[in-house]
Amino acid sequence: MSDGPSVSRVVGQLRYLFEERPELSGASAAALAQWLSREDRMARARAKDPLGTREAVEAAAAQLDDRITEAMATEALAQLRGAGGG
Repeated sequence: MSDGPSVSRVVGQLRYLFEERPELSGASAAALAQWLSREDRMARARAKDPLGTREAVEAAAAQLDDRITEAMATEALAQLRGAGGG
């Protein structure tokens, strides 16, 4: 079983993101997928090198594949908006 993000996890990430950065609530699904993918890559890189410098973690993150797609972000947004949140 993959430990990659699910749409329900993306819903939670978007909910948190919109609380922290309300100005992003009007962003496109593509922009949100890009934002969340970068955060996901950084978290995975940091987990592999918890004591690494920011530069080292960013370099490692740049080598990782995106796991959050625009389609996932679109579906997550639809769920959030359908639930009246966003």
